[in-house]
Amino acid sequence: MSSDSRRKGLVEVATLAGVSLSTVDRVLNERGSVSDVKRRKVLQAAKAVGLRRLLPSPVHGLLRFDVCMVDSPTDHFRRLTRALLQQAELLKSRLILHRQVWHEKAPEQLISLISQPRTARQGLIVVAHDTPAIRAALQAQISQGVPVVLITTNLSGLDGATYIGIDNQVAGRSAGRLLDQWVGRTGGRVLLVTNSLLFHAHQQRVAGFMDVLRERESTLVVSGPVECYDDDSQTCRAVHNALNEAGELVAIYNTGSGSVGIRQALLERGSQPAWVTHEASQQHADLLREGLLSLVLDQDPEGQANAAIQHLLYANGDLETPAQLVPQLRIVIDETLPN
Repeated sequence: MSSDSRRKGLVEVATLAGVSLSTVDRVLNERGSVSDVKRRKVLQAAKAVGLRRLLPSPVHGLLRFDVCMVDSPTDHFRRLTRALLQQAELLKSRLILHRQVWHEKAPEQLISLISQPRTARQGLIVVAHDTPAIRAALQAQISQGVPVVLITTNLSGLDGATYIGIDNQVAGRSAGRLLDQWVGRTGGRVLLVTNSLLFHAHQQRVAGFMDVLRERESTLVVSGPVECYDDDSQTCRAVHNALNEAGELVAIYNTGSGSVGIRQALLERGSQPAWVTHEASQQHADLLREGLLSLVLDQDPEGQANAAIQHLLYANGDLETPAQLVPQLRIVIDETLPN
């Protein structure tokens, strides 16, 4: 290849990456220091224009991925955290995972964690409220070239981020379809309990549940959604209130946690409606065997953790192909429990 052709190729790379020719030279010939963001842009551009030369590794040292996790004691987030830490241990020669926690009633903590990283990051995994301020903070990170993964719950109107989790609309529809088939013919009321509607996942589950009942012209009358924030005492009170209303309570759908509270209320009142909730856990296995709980929808947090890490590795050029892992919505009943 002539020197003119080589220079033309380098100019194309610089133009596509939005950097100077000297930056392209430093990256391709590994001379001097270049930020991780610019390094990735140059190497991605070089691949895109088909530059005919051996490209250097896009990774200098260990990758640092920040995880901003909501402070929740629920089984789902315990499983998700454990799975992320297991992935970090398996891949400790390639990455450092820095887990940080924000309190659900203090979303400004999350904005600070997103906007003010302690050191340079090459990826960000976030569980977040769906609010304009949080979307703006994440959009700023995306604009700076940081790959962002939204795990478990998506955000509306955020371009450039990758959502990894189940289809929560389908989860809500599944709950509605099953409960309508089980108890819809006799009519009655169904209590719809949720965590917080600031989470897009719970918005979608509620919407899917309501949509399928409307489409099926169900005779079930919905009480709620009642936000109980995964709190057992609030959830117990919501069930008591629903049982005090006129008409029989024939079903409960809880899009989040709070099963201890539901069990307490049902046993105190001697009531046994059909009951669908989320997440496979030992507690829910016990409730299925007890006969109080009818069905569990599980969102595969282990699969979410694996897919999130694989996606960030690919985004940083550490993997040649994108992850093929897709978290699976799983249905658990007493018959599918291990002996």
